[in-house]
Amino acid sequence: MAPKRPARVQATTVRVREAFVAERFGSSAVQRLRSLASPELRELLLAAGPPPGGWVPFSLFVEMNQLIDRSLGKGDGELVWESGRFAASHNAGVWKSLIMRHVTPAMLVSLASSLWSKHYDGGRLVSRPGGGSCVMVSIVDFPEPDPAHCRAIGGWMQGSLEMGPRKNPKVKEVACRSAGAAICEFRLTWD
Repeated sequence: MAPKRPARVQATTVRVREAFVAERFGSSAVQRLRSLASPELRELLLAAGPPPGGWVPFSLFVEMNQLIDRSLGKGDGELVWESGRFAASHNAGVWKSLIMRHVTPAMLVSLASSLWSKHYDGGRLVSRPGGGSCVMVSIVDFPEPDPAHCRAIGGWMQGSLEMGPRKNPKVKEVACRSAGAAICEFRLTWD
């Protein structure tokens, strides 16, 4: 069997984390992150435009999230979650806000599943009903599971749910391949 190709992510998916830092912590924090970044990540952040095709190694996404969490947070993953929430609404525009008011959580996950390959070139996002006001969402077949990825996706789902009319939306990570589980899975609930 041929070895799996390393995962890739769109450069914009990494760069939106820099926008999060700029908005939340200011330009000095952006400069600090850039100074701490690997040469490859620094080059991406300083580039005038996206690389050809827009794809970059997934490891840069992980590095960016970890840098934010360690250098600006407590290193507990909370800022990774918050950057995911930010990414959900960043550049959302009026159309997305209007749509989100009318999309059920199950439809939201279905839309996210269909757009997954626009952001990641590996794995899939799948969902199933969890009963009542609950949807179970799994990341399957992703070639490089990482806790930072799960936290970012969980935050993105939380931020997406918060744009709609649902009350008290919650997203809880219930399983992670990095911790030995068979899949990465989340429980989405709302009132």
